[in-house]
Amino acid sequence: MALNRKLLTTGLATLGILVSTVAAFAAPAVATGNVNVRTGPGTGYGVIDTLRRGEQVDVQYCRGSWCYVEKRGPDGWVSANYLNYGRPGWDDGWNRPPPPPPHWNPPPRPQPPHWNPRPPRPPHWNPRPPRPQPIYPAPGHGSVCFNGPNGYFCVGN
Repeated sequence: MALNRKLLTTGLATLGILVSTVAAFAAPAVATGNVNVRTGPGTGYGVIDTLRRGEQVDVQYCRGSWCYVEKRGPDGWVSANYLNYGRPGWDDGWNRPPPPPPHWNPPPRPQPPHWNPRPPRPPHWNPRPPRPQPIYPAPGHGSVCFNGPNGYFCVGN
């Protein structure tokens, strides 16, 4: 009997923790339009109230595209398509001041051509001189000569 009582107490404590955790997961939302509050998740259920545009609710959980909400008055199911979860712009410009008129900037005046003191180089100009190519020795000779920038440079016999 004592074991059953301990199991029952543990079960009730766990249930209490789960219920308080579910209540803590309630997400605030705002209605984006007038929508019916229903007794179940679907249009086949009866209407018990109407949620007005801009009204704040606490979403407890969702099933498919329907969410169970707590609000002033009777709680019930609302289509998730009519709820906004705190993202900016939920009012779709409903109560927003109009934007300022656009400011027209005239095009800039044409400028006279600018003289370039360093004109571009012609396309055939090569800024690097050619690399020196080695002159390989004839067979039987052990010297190598390079045609360098200061003339020939030879190494070997």
